[in-house]
Amino acid sequence: MQLVLETAPENEPISTSELALHLRLDDYESVYEHDMELGSIIKAATIHVENITSRKLITQTWNYYFNAFPDEKYIKIPFGNLQSVSSVKYTDSDGDETTMTVSDDYIVEINGDQCGRIVLPYSTSWPSFTAYPSNPIKVQFTCGWTSKNNLPGQYKSVIKLICSDLYENREGQVLSSNSYRKNDTIMNLLNSSILRDSFL
Repeated sequence: MQLVLETAPENEPISTSELALHLRLDDYESVYEHDMELGSIIKAATIHVENITSRKLITQTWNYYFNAFPDEKYIKIPFGNLQSVSSVKYTDSDGDETTMTVSDDYIVEINGDQCGRIVLPYSTSWPSFTAYPSNPIKVQFTCGWTSKNNLPGQYKSVIKLICSDLYENREGQVLSSNSYRKNDTIMNLLNSSILRDSFL
């Protein structure tokens, strides 16, 4: 199983001007160099929040690859907030690709902000085929909140807190979600938002 980003979000959960206001940068001007710096901080903070919560925040499209169909009658889709499943395809050993048909071959469960699912209709089964040796099954799906205006406030608040720390300590911290140190306040705010449903 592997996940590959197909289409990245069009914007971040907060804008550089929102962050500048939060940081009280009274002399802030939307110049390229400053926007680049604040934009990098926002991106690092967003990735950190996504890693903590196992979610993707703003609309994005992913390709989800499998080597075989599951034994269960369903496939869980990661990240929560499933918006849609664009396609379910499988490729046989001859390289011939087949696109499964929604409703006839599978049903999509959105399931709110939890993990969505692709479910077999009653009295059907997954296709039986000799699989292509590399990523024979591909599910393409879109997830996340549809816009930053729809994103719950706690995510924006936490991103601003992380950004504040990264900005104030940018000489001592690498702008990376992996190097950001633990902050108990942030974890307390995010704890109820962590997606605890395993999708594997």
